[in-house]
Amino acid sequence: MKYKFFLIFLCLLLYLCSIQAAPVYTNISFSTNITLQSCINGYSGIPTGNVTYGGVPFSLGSTPYAWNSHTAAGGGAGTVYLDIAVNKYAVTEVHTLINNWWGQANTNLASLTFYGASGATYTKSLYGNSDIRDYLNGSYTNSINGTTTTVVWTGSNYRLDKQKIVLPTSFAEDTLVKIRLTDWGNGSVQRTFLSGVTVGTLPPVLSASSTNFGNVRVGTSSTASVTATNTGASGSSLNGTIGAASGSEFSPTSGTQSFNLAQNASSSRTFTYTPSARGADSTNVNITSDGGNATRTLTGTGVSPVYSSSVAPSTTIDFGTIDKDQTISRTLTLQNTTPDADLGNLTNLTLISATISGVDASYFSLTNFTPGMVLSKNGSFDLGLTVTNPDHLVTMRYATLTIVTDVNQALGVAGSTYTYQLQAYTVPEPSTCLFLGLASILFCISRFYRKN
Repeated sequence: MKYKFFLIFLCLLLYLCSIQAAPVYTNISFSTNITLQSCINGYSGIPTGNVTYGGVPFSLGSTPYAWNSHTAAGGGAGTVYLDIAVNKYAVTEVHTLINNWWGQANTNLASLTFYGASGATYTKSLYGNSDIRDYLNGSYTNSINGTTTTVVWTGSNYRLDKQKIVLPTSFAEDTLVKIRLTDWGNGSVQRTFLSGVTVGTLPPVLSASSTNFGNVRVGTSSTASVTATNTGASGSSLNGTIGAASGSEFSPTSGTQSFNLAQNASSSRTFTYTPSARGADSTNVNITSDGGNATRTLTGTGVSPVYSSSVAPSTTIDFGTIDKDQTISRTLTLQNTTPDADLGNLTNLTLISATISGVDASYFSLTNFTPGMVLSKNGSFDLGLTVTNPDHLVTMRYATLTIVTDVNQALGVAGSTYTYQLQAYTVPEPSTCLFLGLASILFCISRFYRKN
């Protein structure tokens, strides 16, 4: 069974390898000496304008013209030829519209010769009743091979045939400079007329890959490119555009970038990824070209340190009651709890500053803090906080602790800020309270005896 599947796979692979991309067709102009209508007995229903025969385009014009060897020879005998300038690289096939007058069966009285810039040549002999035939049905020659020559138009009793000439592979790496149509018939024996020439060149091939920005710290940006490459044949030209991205994390989000690429040439458009939160992001970029279209994906992952503390930010750290000349300490544990991997500077947390502010800030202080401390993944730090009561007042003392970090910014750049409310209830020392209490009792007793 496994051999059966292997054979199926092999056959499929061979089939795919045999498929070739459609050529790029170009209409070739040439010198003419007679109207096409005159060539086919004055028939007025001939095709005009841009036409397509067997998938091959031809441009016949509003008044189609042709080159006629009989006219070129002045109506007499002798060899005549027409040189057709092409100057196209990597031509693989040539299509012509050729018929004749007074055809001769199985006779070679005309040919097409192809000339390459590097010396390559190829001659295709045109045989009556196989490659070419009379324009008039039922006339001298009436057969074609039906493969390389096919009928493409019929009208009334008239017809036009198309020839397909596949060039040797040497022309795939050469410039086809010209085509020569040679006719050596005579005034009443097989004279050809040519009404259209189209060449097919090897097509360009679009190659483009998706782009992954990798891990990018939230609050920063990274750039990467989408690249289009012409991996087609030598001499091919790839034309197209690279589109824009979408979404708030990627830019640019409008416009296109055009390219015109020779074989193996590339064009890149630069995109910027700026994650706004942790997690994966993606968007599509469309590439359109005459060598095919493609949609490629931009992907990236936002990573970041995550700040946490033993007391939730924006809540109160209460020191309780504090006597005069007493100092009370508290510890606030700060930690980097990012769920991302330990990615060094991408996930490290910097404690840029810690300050205490407010009307009672002088009562509170920090211990063991150094600005710029860095906490890696799961790293922690115990920040010391103290409050001291230097006076005899009974009152609440308030202050605000502010911690500045680089969360949502590049490493070491001020980003997210976290605040805590600090409070303490200050009272005189116990002896003072006892003295004031006894004094109050004695004062009340003395008042009582005075009244009595």
